Amino acid sequence: MPLKKLIVFLLIISLGENILAQKKTADLGLFLGGSTPLCDYSKTNFFQSIHPDFGIFYRYNLNTRFSLRINALYGNVGAKGELDTQDPITFKKKVLDFDGIIEVNYLDFMMGVEKMRFSPFVFTGIGVTYYPGINGAIITPNIPIGTGIKYAVGKHLALGAEASLHKLMNDGLDDLDNPYQSEGLTKVSDIFHNNDWISYFGLTLTYKFFTGKTPCPAYNTIN
Repeated sequence: MPLKKLIVFLLIISLGENILAQKKTADLGLFLGGSTPLCDYSKTNFFQSIHPDFGIFYRYNLNTRFSLRINALYGNVGAKGELDTQDPITFKKKVLDFDGIIEVNYLDFMMGVEKMRFSPFVFTGIGVTYYPGINGAIITPNIPIGTGIKYAVGKHLALGAEASLHKLMNDGLDDLDNPYQSEGLTKVSDIFHNNDWISYFGLTLTYKFFTGKTPCPAYNTIN
């Protein structure tokens, strides 16, 4: 009897692995939106600190819940604000952001399956950000954290909206590297305690170009 149970258990595991393997798909996507920085300014004019950005991404869907994704974002990042009682100051520069992230769907999601057309999701990972600094180009690691929603409008297309925060491991984005140090305040500028973040938000368009090698009968209309 134990042997029969073991055989049944192994068969179930094997079938489960085959089903998961058949769910693997891959997408290409476009991002169009804006960005705004969170930096050393004591006061910021939010609406004058939003600039357009665009991006592309590749997503490899391990199954209906988990995906691996590569992001590339490019555009202007800048702000207009004040530093204590000084006159208003501004900065604006071209920023390139490249990230590797893991994306987790709250609900099962798969383009082409009627009952899996919609899901909220969250993502995080690690990336690299490039931007010009006062003394030359700056390349710094970043940690992206984001959330969004996506909705399939067909077997191969999906629309979405997402927002993310990218913590930079450098304090030179706003050209104000630890401006409070001379005043004896507690703000510091190192890899763990800097003030520069970038917020991205926008819409996405995704195309499923790889539908898996073997269709699974359990997921009709997968292709």
